[in-house]
This record gives sequence, structure tokens and C-alpha cells, in this order.
Amino acid sequence: MPEPPGRPVGIQGIEDLFQECRTRVQDGRTATATATTAARDRHGLPVITLVGTRGSGKSTALNWLGYLGSHRPHALYDFGSAARRRPHEVAGRLAYGLSHRFPRQPALRFPRLTLGLLVVDPGLSLDPNDARRAGAQLRRALQEVREHTVAAERAADVADLLQDLSLVQIPGAGLLAGLIRRPPNIPLGIARRTGLSWYAGPHTPLDELVALNRLSKSEADADRAAVDRRLCEAFLADLRGEYARRKRDRNCVVLLDNIDTEGGREFLDLLLRLRDAATAPDPLLVVATASDTARVPGPFARGPAGVRVHPPERSSYEDWERAVPEPPPDSSWRWYCVRLRDLTQGEVAQLGSEVAARLPEAPPLVHRLTGGHPWSVSRLLDAAALLAGRDDHETALRGILSLPVRPSDGTPSGPPLGRAVLHDLLQDLTEDQRAALVVCAAARTFDSACDAGLLDSFSIHTRNTLAGLAGTRLWLVDPEPQDAGARGGRGSGYLEHAHPHPLPGTPELHPWLRLLLLQKLARRRGVWDDTHAHLQNWHRLHGHPLDVTYHALARGRLDDAVEHLALGLTELPDTDAWLYELYAVTAAPLREPVVPQWTAAVRVDGLAADLAPGSFTTRRALTVLVTALWLAADPRNRLPSGSPELNLTIGSMFQDLALHSDPRRVGLRHEAAKYH
Repeated sequence: MPEPPGRPVGIQGIEDLFQECRTRVQDGRTATATATTAARDRHGLPVITLVGTRGSGKSTALNWLGYLGSHRPHALYDFGSAARRRPHEVAGRLAYGLSHRFPRQPALRFPRLTLGLLVVDPGLSLDPNDARRAGAQLRRALQEVREHTVAAERAADVADLLQDLSLVQIPGAGLLAGLIRRPPNIPLGIARRTGLSWYAGPHTPLDELVALNRLSKSEADADRAAVDRRLCEAFLADLRGEYARRKRDRNCVVLLDNIDTEGGREFLDLLLRLRDAATAPDPLLVVATASDTARVPGPFARGPAGVRVHPPERSSYEDWERAVPEPPPDSSWRWYCVRLRDLTQGEVAQLGSEVAARLPEAPPLVHRLTGGHPWSVSRLLDAAALLAGRDDHETALRGILSLPVRPSDGTPSGPPLGRAVLHDLLQDLTEDQRAALVVCAAARTFDSACDAGLLDSFSIHTRNTLAGLAGTRLWLVDPEPQDAGARGGRGSGYLEHAHPHPLPGTPELHPWLRLLLLQKLARRRGVWDDTHAHLQNWHRLHGHPLDVTYHALARGRLDDAVEHLALGLTELPDTDAWLYELYAVTAAPLREPVVPQWTAAVRVDGLAADLAPGSFTTRRALTVLVTALWLAADPRNRLPSGSPELNLTIGSMFQDLALHSDPRRVGLRHEAAKYH
């Protein structure tokens, strides 16, 4: 038995959905039981599509589902690594995987598809003018493939290697037909009777096969489509026939990785058209993955993803079926997109348990930095493991993104970890798109970056595509609440409705991606300053005072931020509204958020005095509070997690403000208590 892969964390909801759909057997038997079960199963099975950002663990989850289903018919096909193939060729490769024998399980047979693949083999030509001769040619071809199959059956080691369908390179459909489980599993009589009779149409089965053979030689698009359709029909007919012939306890499963790459949609689009045209459901559960929701034709929805996407914990067959329109207008209802979410703090702690035994601060920091992005979590935990045992481990953790990556080619050192991770996350984008995304990271929301004209200096292609790519690649997320919880962690939203004119709440770049992009932007000080100045002026023109102050602070104009907040202490209606502004403004990016060799507590007074000497003298408590919260927005300045750095400074400054702000005294003291 193969060694089980490690179970991915955070996919329990996806596992439950997978098992629920696997056990909902579509064999035509339950549909005759009652009117209730007939109505229940009339929609068949959804195409479960796992979507997520690059590095969200889609392929890992798919492989795990393959392991869970490994004792029943299943097949894996990776459109990202395989050469582009026509739909009927994909069906053939899936049929080979599904026909694998399992203990105490009858093997699936594909007589209709086998015969069809044999007929369209480039090396076979059937005489269209002599039916007797064409029949003899077909029988001879069947006999030749039978002899090849008997030899292939003895080569068990070869068959085992071929089980990894994503790596199989089969030179032609004839050889594939020989590898699909047939004689001795399928006697020639069955292949002839079951396979041949199914092809009967307006003409005799043999005439139809001769016509199919002729179409397969054509390069016309319509003829190629007709061949693909007929053979994929045969694939589904074989599955329905096998499940009607013998009772089975699980649907068969095909796992299709990277369907958003070239050629990935052709097979599925045809499969769904055939399902729409069929009078009965088929027992094939399709689980696919995609990084780009623009390539998933599911039901449209509001938001940057463009299609309806479901969280794993709330996904179920019932949820999918409930949303099916009556009558269905098209095939979009058959798609069911489930988003792989980021990992929770507990899940990151589980993955980093070995690191935590030697460096307890690493897993919490990794979670707060990455937001739980699965692949990035793994990269940072690996890097943190190398820091265990160092006397300066906190200093090293603050500088974790600057640690050199250990190259696989044996060279002394690679690029800094942060740069390497960013390169991998954005490798599907063009150079111009990556450069534009760096500039857009300066804006609080992606909409404001586009509306303010930050893309105007880039190519037409980038201007026309970047917003769509950021949305459909799922890098745009709902804004995080800004409050005490967001200082080194995630806000709880207790100030969400506190302000009379709140921020618009439009999508933002994923915090981890934005942090890496801002780090790159910060290396070009002139561009950093010019971009934030441009955004500040645009927001001023459009009457957005909070964002004007936000970008002023990003430029280092600490005096402007202090002045705005000092005025708000007397003019805003209550303490919560003022706190909302305080946290919204101090969420601004800092060009140099971390200096690894200095703690944030050491930096705060010097930074405040350097950037705002006047305010530091006249409004010291507010100036230090703003500076401390500004620094605290980066989790690297909040070590150790049990007693976060800057808490004492922030709490003390809130208390100091309370002593001199009569209308706000109680509310400010309540806020100070959150930092004890």
C-alpha cells in the first residue's frame, strides 16, 4: 500500500463535501425507489472546483482527496504539466486510471470507449466502400490490441508506473486502447457486442464506425468536435452501464488539476454539455482546481472573483442543490466553487509544533505576517527552524524576511526570503504587471489605486488586465477591521459602526502580498514618496480626509496626523468615532517598519521626535501614541506574542491622554486596558 501523504490542515469542510458526493451514488437504482429520491438525484453531481491564490494548497488538497478515494475507482490528470490533449484523449487517460483493479471491487470496463479509441487510431483506416472488408479490418485491429494487452498485463511494474496519469506519455490512442483494461478482462465478444451495438444510429454500427474513422482523419473543427463528442459520450455511457450492471457503494472520482491552464476547460465544457443533453445522471464525481476564477464558468456573483465562491466550512451538496435555478438556463449551475482559505493561528501552530518547541515565538509571528497563506507559512516556518538556538533569536525573527534563501544549486546564498516568496507568488504575471502591482500596493484599497490613475504610466495591456487579474486570482480580500486587535493581529470589528463617515470597505490586497509589495516599493524612496503624495492629493480632491491623513503619515508627515487627530478629540461625536480615526490613520504603511537590531520600544520615542519635533514637545502623549500604533501595525514589532512589545507604551499614552481629555476620559481608559 502506498505511504499516505501528510494530511493538509484547514480542509475538513472540503473532505466532508467530497465524501458526501462520493457516497451519493448515481447508479440509476435509487431513482426508482421513491418520488423523493428521484427528485433528489435529478441534478446529478456538481463539478467541485477548488479555487484559491497561488500557494493556497489546491494541488495538495487534490492529492489528499485522491488518497482518501484510493480504494475505489479514481484518476488524476494535471492539465498544468501534461501536453495539451483533445477531450477524447483526456477521457481515454481517465478511463485507464478508473479501470485499475481494487481488492474486492469489480473493475470498471470501457468497451464503448475502447472500441471508439481503436477506430480513431491514426494508424487504422476502415474501407468505406466495402463493409465486409471494413469489418475484417476492425476484427484484426481488435485481435492485435488484445495480444498487446496480454503482454502489457504481465508487466505489472510498468502498469504501476503508468498509474500516475499526470506523468504518462502515451504515444497514440491505439496503444492507449491497448492499455485500458480489456481482454482478458473484457472478452472480445463483449467488446464487439456492447461496444459495437452502442454505435448503432441511422446506419449500422459498422457504418457508423467507418464514418467515425473518416471524421478522425479530418482537420476541420466541426469534424474534430464530432469525434470528441462521440467518444466522450462513450466514456459516460460506459460508466452508466457499469454502475447499472453492478451495485457499487461509491461514485468514481476524477481529480483534474489546473483546469484554468490551456486545454483544461475543453474536456469539462464538453462533459457538461453531454450531461445537459442526457436523460439520467452519471456516476462521475469531478473535483478540479483553478487559480483563476475567470476560467471557471460558475454562476456570476458580486465581488472581484466574479463567480459565486463558497467557504469550505459551509459547503455541502445541499447548499449546491439549493442554488440550482428552475429551470436551469445554462450549465453554470453545475459548477460549485469552494475557496481554500488561509490557515488559522491554531492550524499554523499545529504545522509549526516542532519549531515552537525550540522557538515558541515563530509560529504566532509566521501566522500574523502571512495571514495564514499556506505555502508562505511553510516557507517561513522552514526559515524560522534555522534560527532556533541562536542567542539573538528575536532579532533574527524581526529580520526573517531578509534572511537569504538557501539555493538548491549549492551556491553560497540566494535572494532574501521576502523577495523570493514575492517572486514565486507573482510568477504568472508579466514584468509590467508586477511593477504596476508594487505601485498599487501604496493605496489602502485597490479601487482607489486604479481610480487615482496609478496605472496610467503602464502599458495598455497592464491597465486593462491588472484589476481583473488581482480579483480573479483571489488576491483581493475584504478589508480587515482596524482596532486594537489589528495591531500585530486581526481586528475584531468592535469599532465597525462607530464613525459617521466610515471608510468605503472596498476590497484590499491580501495583507501578506501587500506587505511584500510595500517592502519592494520602499527600496525606491522617491517612488514611495511620489506615489503616496499622488494618492494624498487625489483623496483631498475627492473629500476623503481619513485617507488624506493616512497617506500623509505614510510620507512621514507625523505632524499632520497628530494635528488631525488632536482636532478630532474635540470635534468628533464620541470616543469610539475618534478611536476609529486613530486606528484607520495609523494603519498607514511605514517605509522602514522594522529595524531588526532595534526593538520597536527603543525606536518609538526617537522616531516621534525625529518626524514631529513640534508635536513631540507640545502633544507628546498623542504623538508617541500615534507613532507606537503605527509601528505596532507590523507583527514583527509585537514580539513576544505573550507580552507584545509596545503594549506598555500604548497603554500609558492612552492613560496620559485620558488625564487631559475630560469628554473622553472613560473611553480612553477602556481602550488602554486592551493593552495590558
